[in-house]
Amino acid sequence: MHTRPLVEFRNAIFAGGGSRCFWQLGFWEGAKSAGLDLQGSVKFFGSTSAGSAMSAVAWLGQAREALALFKDFTAKNPANIHWNNVNPLKPGGLFPHPQMYREALRTIVGPVELRMLKQTSIHVLMSAYPGWLGGRLGTAFAFMVYGLETLVRGDVFHPTWPTKAGFRPVVGRVADCRTPDEFVDMVLASSRIPPVLPEGRFGDRPVLDGGFIEHVPVRLASDQPGETLVLLSQRHDGPFPKQRGVTWVHPSAPIEIDKFDYANPDGLQETFDLGLRDGQAFAHSCAPGGGVYSPAQWRDPS
Repeated sequence: MHTRPLVEFRNAIFAGGGSRCFWQLGFWEGAKSAGLDLQGSVKFFGSTSAGSAMSAVAWLGQAREALALFKDFTAKNPANIHWNNVNPLKPGGLFPHPQMYREALRTIVGPVELRMLKQTSIHVLMSAYPGWLGGRLGTAFAFMVYGLETLVRGDVFHPTWPTKAGFRPVVGRVADCRTPDEFVDMVLASSRIPPVLPEGRFGDRPVLDGGFIEHVPVRLASDQPGETLVLLSQRHDGPFPKQRGVTWVHPSAPIEIDKFDYANPDGLQETFDLGLRDGQAFAHSCAPGGGVYSPAQWRDPS
């Protein structure tokens, strides 16, 4: 496809979702293969949790490499819970996720890649505890508030209760990372969901997964010019928010893999392949004369 797309996206938002976020990488790759040059047009990324890793990988153009790497890691991981490590005499933790996540990021992002990432603007959302609360009690409180609001309000896009309860957004910038390890630490800090991924730190403060504040961090692009593309990580059957200049995309079918499944290479491939097909279909819908892409709500033109 060589014609200019109907919409050129300047901003991209990557939602959290653990292993389900490989759909985002597939979508990015599929759109590119069908002629929609997101990598060339997007100048700002807003992300949280696993979406933070995916946004960096997408911009680096290493979607397939990252998939192959993590499939290899998960093929070598026998289970998502290493019950043998309950024995205090055994080395290693109960959950393999933190080590696998860190090792994957270290493999993908070295000094050269970090310099490349600094050529664009990638912001990462984290959640800071209320000043009067922290540790395990604070984590339990975060789960309770987030879960109750999801149950009562059902608004996965714009939660308000965690902020009212005192949790505060903390935004890190890849441009401020001095070393690859600082980048890895920041991405991991935005993904902390105890006990699978224990509490992290950003600067001098303990933080949790940014999804407790906003699972889909559209707010990060609120002051950015241009069109914004929001990549979810699971199918959403309800109405999408109407925001001017914002296009929402989500999987065309339910994603079967669990967000904490780090032992399922076939599931990762299936998730990526679904994203690949959805990204290709979306790219064709963006071409002049293209049809409507059913799994996405087109931007509000008003």
